[in-house]
Amino acid sequence: MKHAMLGAIGLAFLAAAPSSIPVDCGNSYVAFHQRLSRHGENISAERLATLHRGSLRIFDACDAGHLRDVQAKFVELEMRLDTPSNVN
Repeated sequence: MKHAMLGAIGLAFLAAAPSSIPVDCGNSYVAFHQRLSRHGENISAERLATLHRGSLRIFDACDAGHLRDVQAKFVELEMRLDTPSNVN
């Protein structure tokens, strides 16, 4: 009886939790890469690989549910396009 009561209480807490709006990680990831492709000719291969790895990390964190504002992270990564590279 205790197990059934604990299960019911657990379900009540889950039902009462505020539902978050699901983030479409895939669309944000693809949109970033479409914007990145416009700059592709002006970016070195090493820097392009770094941006791809960074965007994949953002996608993975979003997909795992660890990011609240995935768009802000992609915008932050995109801002690195306009800054000079530290790679020599």
